[in-house]
Amino acid sequence: MIIFSERVNGMYRDVRKAINEKDERIVQDLVREQVAGGADVMDINLGPTKGDPVENFVWLAQTVHAATDRPLSLDSAKPHVLVAAMPRVRAALPDTKLIINSSTAAPEAMGQLIPVAAEQGAGIIGLTMDQEGVPGNVEKRVECGATFLMTAMESGITPEDIYLDPIILPVNVAQKQPANVMEAIRQLAIVSDPPPHFILGLSNVSQQCLMRNLLNRTYLVMSIAAGLDAAIMDAADKELVEAAISAEVLLDKQLYSDDYLKAWRMQKGLH
Repeated sequence: MIIFSERVNGMYRDVRKAINEKDERIVQDLVREQVAGGADVMDINLGPTKGDPVENFVWLAQTVHAATDRPLSLDSAKPHVLVAAMPRVRAALPDTKLIINSSTAAPEAMGQLIPVAAEQGAGIIGLTMDQEGVPGNVEKRVECGATFLMTAMESGITPEDIYLDPIILPVNVAQKQPANVMEAIRQLAIVSDPPPHFILGLSNVSQQCLMRNLLNRTYLVMSIAAGLDAAIMDAADKELVEAAISAEVLLDKQLYSDDYLKAWRMQKGLH
């Protein structure tokens, strides 16, 4: 399971304040907490911060990198910001693995972001949606995912560096979608050999729901059984991380031992 930390995000007030005030300590304390919890990738998102977004991305990337050598995922819904920021971050951190989060399968978005990922030697997350918005069914998700996957591969990006995000919606407004997302993962897994990675912004499933933690844990385990192998989530949520590890043990993706949680942490170099 590849854990993308969701916590370095300007949507959180503490992070937004830190970016606006260029307070490295707040960001780096969060980074260390997430890495200690098992984060493999630091997803960095500016949120509604002040100032030039490209300069903010460079500052945030360098600040995070000073606390960890984990790969960085640059997260923005604005393609032009990612296009401008990626070369700057690559120049500042030439040896760091970078990932673009994210592009839709709309031709215009793919045309902007896939070439940048290929040029910068970066991974890329592709949303299974196009200019028409989030699909309401499995078939459209699979169509968009296959289109993105083939386009990225034709540009020289290997499946190992491609993450497909079938876009989970809150269960309280779209109760059929959690099942549709899992089925889309199952179908997209056979489009390519080897398959790409599959990722979700996990906490979206429980947005504005009362039982958020329980919903997140349950859906993560269900999605892993369907083929999910990455999630943007809170790595400091110990019960959530342990649920993911336990699911992988039960699916024979991790070796069982009576101390399998300890073994997983040792494997990651955590104490």
